[in-house]
Amino acid sequence: MKKYFIFLSLALLMILSACSTEEKTSDCSNTLVPIEIDSGYNLSEPESNEKVTFSTTITHEGLPVENANQVEFEIWEHGNQEYHHLLKAEKVEPGVYQLDWTFEEEGVYYIYYHVTACDMHRMEKEMVVVGDVDVDEITSKPDTVNLEMGNTDQNNNESDHSNH
Repeated sequence: MKKYFIFLSLALLMILSACSTEEKTSDCSNTLVPIEIDSGYNLSEPESNEKVTFSTTITHEGLPVENANQVEFEIWEHGNQEYHHLLKAEKVEPGVYQLDWTFEEEGVYYIYYHVTACDMHRMEKEMVVVGDVDVDEITSKPDTVNLEMGNTDQNNNESDHSNH
């Protein structure tokens, strides 16, 4: 009987310790606390034809959000209405979503992170400078793509970009 009790105690201890090592995720129950997103990309100065990994980490109350409702990355080139893509990100671990992308030409680009999680929506925009370009000269002209973003017919253009 004593061996049975020791075995049962050890089995229970192993089960409890295994449960405690699982990564905790947010249950999104506190709607007064906004979601947080930490976004960026792996290359500080990407070159044309070089793969860039865009990533966003979604947390709520300091814990990763297990299943976001929507995580999309919108990419466009400054002033070029023909270069505009809205793409779904891939979940790589709880709260972390990524997209690999290759810019074929040098230029000034933008990426908008669209995140919906815990019944909240966040958008963050970053400028990406690809190659050795004159940023001031390019950005001195209006970004007509940014002005057109309300036009859903043109902006929900899912691309089959061959390099992602």
